Amino acid sequence: MISTADFEKGMVIKYDGQPWEIKNFSFYKPGKGGAFMQTKMQNLNTGATIEKSFKSQEKFEELDTERGVAKYVYHNDKEVIFSNKDNSRFSLDFKLIGDQVKFLKSNMEVGILFVEDKPVSITIPVKIEYVVKTSPPAIKGNSIGSATKGVILDNGLEMQAPMFIETGDIIVVNTERGEYVERKNKN
Repeated sequence: MISTADFEKGMVIKYDGQPWEIKNFSFYKPGKGGAFMQTKMQNLNTGATIEKSFKSQEKFEELDTERGVAKYVYHNDKEVIFSNKDNSRFSLDFKLIGDQVKFLKSNMEVGILFVEDKPVSITIPVKIEYVVKTSPPAIKGNSIGSATKGVILDNGLEMQAPMFIETGDIIVVNTERGEYVERKNKN
């Protein structure tokens, strides 16, 4: 058993009979009353995120976790398919992946979190390189300030990029913010 004083980001605890991953936590000691831990947690069965306050020194069961690596294969409306190092495939519910699915591309390596030997969530890199598949030409006179245009990347993701980005360019995207970061040098 662990207490709120043992909380760490990424730790998985059992709360209300469900596995919850601690995404963030802060300790508060008000002038009056007892101390408490304010947490942001994600349910690893449903994907729901909640903010919850726990009394200081409240006890929880820490679940056995293991982190591994897998390759993204494909997805449909219900599940996302991955293969592990021995090429066996497994799936995760589409709802558990959330917005991260739009950044996945074929054969991309992702981190997998296993709770009690069951895959429950993925971690993708913060910065990923993509090839620009389609980019409309820059229009003369649209270069004042930070003008952008819509481009389509090699995984089908549509996003805004600077006017100088052309079809075939390799760009870096920040997956946490969903934004263009930089263009890689052409070789």
